[in-house]
Amino acid sequence: TKYLLMFGVAEDHDSNPIKTGIGKLKTKGDAKFVSVNPVRTGYSAVADEWLGITPGTDGLFVFALIHELLKAEKVDFDYLARYTNAAWLVIQDDGAADNGLFARDDEGNPLCFDVKTGALDSSTNPDIEPALVGAHKLDDGRTAVPAFQLMAERYLGDDCTPDNVADKCGIDAVSYTHLTLP
Repeated sequence: TKYLLMFGVAEDHDSNPIKTGIGKLKTKGDAKFVSVNPVRTGYSAVADEWLGITPGTDGLFVFALIHELLKAEKVDFDYLARYTNAAWLVIQDDGAADNGLFARDDEGNPLCFDVKTGALDSSTNPDIEPALVGAHKLDDGRTAVPAFQLMAERYLGDDCTPDNVADKCGIDAVSYTHLTLP
């Protein structure tokens, strides 16, 4: 681990293995430990950096981090395409019972769009190169887009910028860029 970003953690357990892990990180000295917590006690007191976030705003803070990571393209897109559901196609059919659900093949496997073949394929096929963006036509004529595209559209919006969440989170907008762009 080179960078540990920890959000508020229950610190009242003597056997908590997190204590051992943080101790090892601090001893090695080559990792940065940042604590995001309203109070600077316990783990936050030994962190290399402490961000005193307003209670209950963790989600907004993470949205802004995602915004900055996407904007700076500091995301492992290959990993997302290969090992997560980011490439799975989400049905876009307002009013339909399955709107917003994953499109699936006849065997129930989630579908993705294979860039190599230019066709829909099962996400379980190990030989595909799944697309993370783009509108794709399903066999029934409806449109579906990768889950990653929906996430990116949501988090790249103005309501997720560090400037727009800073006051609610109680953390200066510069902190977001500082955390994500070493």
